[in-house]
Amino acid sequence: MKRTTIPNYNTETRRYFFLLFAFVGMLLSGASASHAQVGKAWAWGYNPYGELGDGTNIFKYTPVQVVNIINVTQIVGGYDHSLVLKSDGTVWAWGWNPSGQLGDGTIVDKNSPVQAVGLTGVTQIAGGGYHSLALKSDGTVWAWGNNYGGQLGNGTNTDSPTPIQVSGLSGVTQIAGGGLYSLALKSDGTVWAWGGNSAGQLGDGTTVDSTTPIQVAGLTGVIQVAGGGGHSLALKPDGTVWAWGFNLYGQLGDGTKVEKHSPVQVSGLAGVVQVSAGNGHSLALKSDGTVWAWGRNRDGEIGDGTGGKNDAFNKSTPVQVLALSDVAHISGGGAHSLAIKTDGTVWGWGAASSGQLGNGNGTPLYTNTPVQTSIVKNQTLVSAGQNHSLSVQAVILKTKVSLSNSTLAYSKPITLSVTLKNGSLGGVLLNKPLTFSFDGSLVGIAYTIASGKANLLLPNPLAIGVGDHTLSVAFAGDRLYSTSLGTATLTITKADTSVSIGAYSGSLGNTKFIAATLKRKGDNTLLTGQTLTFKVDGNVIGAADTDGTGKASLSYKFDGTYSVGSHTLTANFAGDGNHNSSSGTGSLIITQASTFLSSSS
Repeated sequence: MKRTTIPNYNTETRRYFFLLFAFVGMLLSGASASHAQVGKAWAWGYNPYGELGDGTNIFKYTPVQVVNIINVTQIVGGYDHSLVLKSDGTVWAWGWNPSGQLGDGTIVDKNSPVQAVGLTGVTQIAGGGYHSLALKSDGTVWAWGNNYGGQLGNGTNTDSPTPIQVSGLSGVTQIAGGGLYSLALKSDGTVWAWGGNSAGQLGDGTTVDSTTPIQVAGLTGVIQVAGGGGHSLALKPDGTVWAWGFNLYGQLGDGTKVEKHSPVQVSGLAGVVQVSAGNGHSLALKSDGTVWAWGRNRDGEIGDGTGGKNDAFNKSTPVQVLALSDVAHISGGGAHSLAIKTDGTVWGWGAASSGQLGNGNGTPLYTNTPVQTSIVKNQTLVSAGQNHSLSVQAVILKTKVSLSNSTLAYSKPITLSVTLKNGSLGGVLLNKPLTFSFDGSLVGIAYTIASGKANLLLPNPLAIGVGDHTLSVAFAGDRLYSTSLGTATLTITKADTSVSIGAYSGSLGNTKFIAATLKRKGDNTLLTGQTLTFKVDGNVIGAADTDGTGKASLSYKFDGTYSVGSHTLTANFAGDGNHNSSSGTGSLIITQASTFLSSSS
């Protein structure tokens, strides 16, 4: 492709100018870089201006690693430039730079990453046609590069090779870049836009450009936005998608090819969790892992098995991308589309002549169904530029299982609380399974909650037994995090017990049953099959075993061994391997025997 500069188009010509642009702004609704997965940056495809960042200007038909850049949390592709956000909140860029879209203060192309000057505390980035955007942690938006349509949002049409703040915009949670315009989503669910508006892509009901942000009409409760060549998309919490702007190819998905200057609902689409806009086509990822597409299909970018060099194959309503499931992330480019599956593999479809599908060659010129990119697995983010593609490969992060030695009573149900931490970045990990074992035997599995703790309740610790045991807690790892194992000593001590015995009375010569009950303290379990020894004034009178109710009963005859009066009655439990001894005290009252005198004549 021969490089061109941006001419001074008249208004009517500008209506179609945005068709030259493709972008993919990262579609992370308010995601914070500090909590994102870090990784390495990869790129493939068109590269005459160094947009692959590998230090060369040679096309690459298979992915190459971007040089001198690590700890990447987000990546985006513009028309012929690329951006990454690092975990330290700085922004780096490379590629075409005629308008200063790299943000390094120059207009010189770079084939390896350079830092955008004066930017820190950035939590999200987005790439437009010839401009770039950054969202800071304070909710402000910054922009740099080409400003022909007012897409930098500072009230002028003057380019800037360094980041400048977008005017009057705060409380922003997500940003997106279009061809000659920009979008922002606020925390209140409203959408704001600025820049070129010749096809109504600003969504305010007009076709008048705006050099400062204006609110998209009648759109609230939005959770994500995306900008394309000249059309915009918005996702609502109910899974519906809304669109506005240029619609020559049906990219608004409302069944027409008439441009709309305010949002309309995409037909027949629900359950969507992410949207992405390409140059002239649109993509949606559903909660079931399927991908749906609509709009331009001359290069097979819809992925439904059709396509060709005429407009007959365009789709004005969504159709499902064939043979693609378990998708976790999507991105639309100039005339190609990308997806990452949950297994970390990258798939692409559409235009392939520049190597943008990364499958090893530039032929055929396009493919109308997904093909796998020749790239190592473990990819977490993907972004499609005009004719190049980008991805982030997750670095396997270390983890640490944190637990400590503890002592617990044998009697009580045991709640084991263990924390799984991110050993590389700090912080805790959510919804990860931990396997608990005692002395090498599995006892249960629990998942970490928001605090990073996994709590496993052992309602019956009796099977563990008294003594010192090795508690092992293991995290098996996944495609993002390493395995880890924590061990500690869990000491189970004998349980305390209690014996209860009441007061008994009888007269000499009578026989009565004396009963005592044995319980385990802590859980009040009635203990069965245990021997209790009964004594009167310290002298053994007999023994009995506890029954199913924890009660031991002894038949005792008031035979005159003990004198009339009150005596101390005790029941003693000697303890066993799991229980401590205990004793209960009652009373035994002996009364005089009744007599009677009989006579006969």
